[in-house]
Amino acid sequence: MPDTPGNAAEFGYAGSGEETRETLRWEQETGHDQLKTHLRGPGRPLRSRLPELVRQEIWAWLIVHYALAVLITQAAEAAHADRPERLPHAYTLQAVRNPV
Repeated sequence: MPDTPGNAAEFGYAGSGEETRETLRWEQETGHDQLKTHLRGPGRPLRSRLPELVRQEIWAWLIVHYALAVLITQAAEAAHADRPERLPHAYTLQAVRNPV
């Protein structure tokens, strides 16, 4: 994922600098919302107390978030969806959490 408007063209973002900045900001906000609100739960603190374990727990949350993003993308490709980023993250998380 691009982190600055300067390298955004590498990731297929077109438009003026302001449009690119807004797109990047929106994607970061969406990712933050998915992690904090849907995946971990609102107001729920990290369980770890030692710095090394906090880092480990954060990496675990990021890995799960990435795995869900891959799952959403694969499902969108299988369904021939135009924009996988439009698939609801919360529904995917609920489907993964519920047993088959």
